[in-house]
Amino acid sequence: MDHHKSSIYEEFSNEQLVGFYLFILTNIYSKNVSSAMFTEIVLLEEVAAKRGLELNHLKNVWRTKENYPVLVTVG
Repeated sequence: MDHHKSSIYEEFSNEQLVGFYLFILTNIYSKNVSSAMFTEIVLLEEVAAKRGLELNHLKNVWRTKENYPVLVTVG
């Protein structure tokens, strides 16, 4: 493991990062987990920003660095 990384989330692929981000948000809003999990959301948003991805739960924005909206399907 690279000890220079600031978060385990930096090890995630973009797909894993966005998927876990949406998974946590879904569980927060479904009240399956505590709203304290918003700390994890902020960490995920910071890692995404370093990669040029915009994830912002306050604005409901999920965009790639090319400014394409992220397509999310829930099955």
